Amino acid sequence: MPGVDFEEAPAVRDVAVDLMNKHHPHLVDAKDLIGFYFRYGSSDWAGKAKKCTAFERHMTGKQLFVFVNAEAWQALKHDQRAALVDHELCHFSRKSERHYDDEQQRWADAWAPADDADSWGLREHDVEEFSDVIKRHGLWEQGIEQFAQAVRNASYQADLFEDYPAKSVG
Repeated sequence: MPGVDFEEAPAVRDVAVDLMNKHHPHLVDAKDLIGFYFRYGSSDWAGKAKKCTAFERHMTGKQLFVFVNAEAWQALKHDQRAALVDHELCHFSRKSERHYDDEQQRWADAWAPADDADSWGLREHDVEEFSDVIKRHGLWEQGIEQFAQAVRNASYQADLFEDYPAKSVG
């Protein structure tokens, strides 16, 4: 594809490492197995998460990739950047097994090996819906209701429209 280029994105990695330590325990021991890259060139997305192919694993030593549109990154505020990276990290799933921890005397999860490609998967979004459908039909599906409840319970909301004029869709 002409006009497309990639470069490593240490700024994205820094945000991701902080998020992994706080919210993504399944990724903590795999930090070095995730490649973070800016994508330059025309694009209609801000970020993408990808499980590496066998060839990509061979060439890079990575298991997973996070791509961030460089133009979008520049336009986002710090909190929005963190939300974007958190969103992409949420796409990564990892197999685990329950075992009994004799020392702690409780059941615990043990993550599958980080360097095993079969340990990793990709999660889809919890909700995909149009606001028009919700306006017309309400919270018609369980996943949408759970999403709405999470929005209602959120302790923080980024002020997304602070610098943007209101826009209506006709």
